[in-house]
Amino acid sequence: MMRVDVRLGLVLALGGLSCFKTGIPPAEDPYWQCNEDHVCDADENQVSCPSDCVWRDETGEGPAAAVCDAQENWTFVQACLGTCGNGQEDEDETAETCPRDFPGPGCGDGVCAPDEDPAHCPTECHAGSCGDGTCELHENAAICAEDCGAGCGNGVCQAGEEVTCPRDCTPCDSDSCVCGDMVCGTGESMTSCPEDCTEAFCGNGAVEDGEPCDDGNDVDTDACTNACAVATCGDGIVWTGEEQCDDGPDNGPGKACSAACELNGCGDGDIGPGETCDDGNTDDTDDCAACQPASCGDGFVWTGEENCDDGNDIDTDDCTNACEPADCGDGIVWEGEEECDDGNQTDTDGCSNACLKPRRVIFVTSAMFQGNLGTIDSIDLKCRTAAMDAGLANATTFKAWISTDETWPAMRMDTSYLGKYVLVDGTPVAENGWTDLTDGELSHAVDHTEVGTSVDSVPWTNTKADGTPAGSAHCNFWTSLGGMNNGHHGFTVATDATWTNAMGTVPCSAPSPIYCIEDP
Repeated sequence: MMRVDVRLGLVLALGGLSCFKTGIPPAEDPYWQCNEDHVCDADENQVSCPSDCVWRDETGEGPAAAVCDAQENWTFVQACLGTCGNGQEDEDETAETCPRDFPGPGCGDGVCAPDEDPAHCPTECHAGSCGDGTCELHENAAICAEDCGAGCGNGVCQAGEEVTCPRDCTPCDSDSCVCGDMVCGTGESMTSCPEDCTEAFCGNGAVEDGEPCDDGNDVDTDACTNACAVATCGDGIVWTGEEQCDDGPDNGPGKACSAACELNGCGDGDIGPGETCDDGNTDDTDDCAACQPASCGDGFVWTGEENCDDGNDIDTDDCTNACEPADCGDGIVWEGEEECDDGNQTDTDGCSNACLKPRRVIFVTSAMFQGNLGTIDSIDLKCRTAAMDAGLANATTFKAWISTDETWPAMRMDTSYLGKYVLVDGTPVAENGWTDLTDGELSHAVDHTEVGTSVDSVPWTNTKADGTPAGSAHCNFWTSLGGMNNGHHGFTVATDATWTNAMGTVPCSAPSPIYCIEDP
């Protein structure tokens, strides 16, 4: 008894010293607990919880002396590191010296393995539902021989274990997953079930002779292909998340997929399919734009060579087909901005230096006249008087749009004129000179007087749309009011050829206006 007391005193002394050095409270401190699960946890010691914690000689002999068992902890036993029993794998711990912190057949993994000692791992190993015919996760043969055979828990579903050992047998739709049924099924291999599997085959999830890998699935694009080969660039299979492409032997320079299984792209420095150049940069303003030689019309402004590039072949927008900004005087009519562009600096021709067309006014007189208008010169004077009274520019240049058998507009007016004919308010009647005026189609009816009033009338003309005589209905050369004489007329509201030739006549005694045109 004396020796036991002395020994116990030494233990207490050592325990107290250990607690002092490590910061662990003394045994009587309420921090220390005892849950009596036969595991000496970090917050238990031999004094406060002798049922969970045992003491042994630090100099004990044999393999067990170097193992921190379930009922030992680092407070008392030299074999136990300061971290053994904290539930995680720490430096200097191994599954052999600290099975409590390692998964697998040892304390701490939540499974009572077939060779696990229930006395050392009472949390995982306990009788539980022993006797129900099923070897549960917390049972093994040492605790419940009636439910657990020696092989239950070895990871192989043996014949007869489908129901009694759910630890080894996962639910299966057929018998092929049971080892011993003479069928090499899913999850079985020569290694795990040689009695059923006599030959290696790819896809069983076991790496066998000649197989670098076998992941047991039918996914061909993961790290292990369906041929049980390790996925690599050049195997012709795109490895998901690792490769952008893989054309097998067609990988390489100049190909759609590079030797590194990356998609060939513009700017990578490799001239691939569809590329004529690749300078290895993303600058589209140098001599290689979008991996094509820079050129006018490609939509990229080539620095030092082009002033603009709108990427189209429209020569009349704000950037010409020569990749120069549209400008008055370049000979190209800039649509919506210029009326004309003759490419010269002559301001007195058909296009001014501001790229505007000259304008000549055309109107219908507000005054009405009977058919005895007089000579052509007298009729012109009526136009000029109306223009002067209205304050129009160039009033003395106006001429009457009227014909006899001897004189007509195409004979005495400027047929080379290229400018615009407009109403007094600027509305275009003919955009492109004499040819446009006499083509039988006007842009707008000549329905405004010299003072801008809108009228609907039938002016004297005897003139066809091309400026030549319409016939002999001219009130006897515009001198007679006789009842037998008639005169050809037009319609001021028309824009077709009837604006000047309505194909009918009216008595010379009827009052009608006349058309007047500015014609220097």
